[in-house]
Amino acid sequence: MQFALVGTGRMGQAVDAVAAERGHAIVARFDAEAPLLDARDASALNGAEAVIDFSIPEVALDQIHRYAFWGVDAVVGTTGWTDHLDQVVEWVAEGQNGLLWAPNFSLGLALVSRALAGLLPLLDRLDEYDAAVHEVHHTGKLDSPSGTALRLAEELLAGLGRKTHIEAETQHGAIDPAALHVTSQRLGRVLGEHTVALDSEVDQIQIVHTAKSRRAFALGAVRAAEWVAGRQGVFTLEDMLQGEGTEG
Repeated sequence: MQFALVGTGRMGQAVDAVAAERGHAIVARFDAEAPLLDARDASALNGAEAVIDFSIPEVALDQIHRYAFWGVDAVVGTTGWTDHLDQVVEWVAEGQNGLLWAPNFSLGLALVSRALAGLLPLLDRLDEYDAAVHEVHHTGKLDSPSGTALRLAEELLAGLGRKTHIEAETQHGAIDPAALHVTSQRLGRVLGEHTVALDSEVDQIQIVHTAKSRRAFALGAVRAAEWVAGRQGVFTLEDMLQGEGTEG
């Protein structure tokens, strides 16, 4: 397949390498020196069947609008735009393209989400267990908490009736029992570690995902681009896992 790459930093380079290993070609590249938004029309994509976007939040929404306007399928790993998800759904419907987005393209983390979905109905009935989310990233990480930690917290919040809101700030006193605490740590060069902790008086369960290299995210993004090409609608990585091998 032929892909366009938006964002040629460390993640973009990892995507480039994984795409080549899987027999694909990157036929167009965009970055700060060659912005996608400067392109006059879809011909700048050089016939790419899908775009893989790991750029920056400041331009993400405008670029997503451009993909829909051009009718080109896209995989978006850039965060900071999901408050406008309803608008994006409308754009994609008008453009009749496919868009698959995720705050984290690790296939392992997507499996964690699927495991939580199966666990939560039972956990909701076991109110002796409290829940929390903790994440660790390198010191250059721009957002805190990470988008992935918030996504995990939202999944817990949706499945636990006793939790009503996310609390991401440091607590200097007793925390509201209805709050789901999400904590962050910035340390060295850690690529990403996310922990869902379930604690009771008698035991504690931890579900931990640790990213070993950027290749984990790049592999998920390339597989997502393979999957979304030719589909119409807005999808997540969980949709891909559930629909793996189905026709678009």
